Amino acid sequence: MRRKLPRHDSTKSASSAPKINRTPNEKVELRKSLVAVLAVLSLALTGCAAPADYASLKPVCGSATDSSTVDKIQTVGNFGTKPTVTFPAPLSSKTIVSHVISAGTGPKFVGNQIIKFNYVALNASTGKAFSSTKYDGTDAVIQSFGPSQQINFCKALAGVPEGSRVSILIPAKMAHGNQGDSTAGLGANDDVIFVMDLMKVYYPRAIGQIQPQVDGAPTIIRTVSGQPSVQIPGRPAPTKLELFNTITSSNPQTVSLGDTVTLQYSGFLWKGGTQFDSSWANAPVQWKLTETGFIKGFVKALTESRNGKAPHVGDEIMAIIPPGDGYGATAQGAIPANSTLVFVIDILGTESTK
Repeated sequence: MRRKLPRHDSTKSASSAPKINRTPNEKVELRKSLVAVLAVLSLALTGCAAPADYASLKPVCGSATDSSTVDKIQTVGNFGTKPTVTFPAPLSSKTIVSHVISAGTGPKFVGNQIIKFNYVALNASTGKAFSSTKYDGTDAVIQSFGPSQQINFCKALAGVPEGSRVSILIPAKMAHGNQGDSTAGLGANDDVIFVMDLMKVYYPRAIGQIQPQVDGAPTIIRTVSGQPSVQIPGRPAPTKLELFNTITSSNPQTVSLGDTVTLQYSGFLWKGGTQFDSSWANAPVQWKLTETGFIKGFVKALTESRNGKAPHVGDEIMAIIPPGDGYGATAQGAIPANSTLVFVIDILGTESTK
């Protein structure tokens, strides 16, 4: 079923669910499956499900493990530039281990979130590189990491802040199931090394102060992972756009038109509260925010929802969008004509394209 996105042209999918760039070495690289949405363990009413600040988040995959073996991996070159990697080959480990070569100062990776990174991958037995990004801004990888993936990057990167360079040593069994890869020059027992530059760590969900419930507004109910549902009040659908900053983040970065925004969102019909779309079922979306690319109410939600000003990264927004700021008299699949819509939007990150 085609997703009903908050864009003018619903016949074209605007979703670009983050995923790693493909290379010829798929067997040994990051096992490119996006993390499934966490199982719904419990429901928490508004006021109980969001941490007050990013620093309070705890890693969901355990702590990163350092060792004297991975410490032997050295690099030459500044963060953000392609490094020259040296180590006394062969190196091997029975478990995945990592070492922060240089630490950044940005938000720390805690798991079940996406990161943007550059990397060099090497054969730990021979020292030869077999794959890398270009480090020129054209092919940096955007990937979600969580606890269920074959290669436990989630644990290896736990607590590593944005702006860091980290080395990771991966056992052959975890990297490629002791199958090797002739195209990459990997034998069955060759461990793999990744040197990664964490260019950006995105929020896993909205993080901040939950705002008091407004009389007459829908009530947001969140799972422990932050996924929302809504309870629609018994009043008639509003005829004017209503915007609410339901979680207020302390992050100072704001959204601007022209930015590439990273979001989790769910859309509901005011009538009956039926959900017609949600990114939470797959992965966060990344879109360039333009006035002509989206319905008016969605654009205003991302530029005016904090008391008429632009919202911040980490905010959660609820937008009640009447037909005039939505799809009007045109039906959009599961959205009937003249529908009032309710969107709940988590802003995970924004990047200027200027």
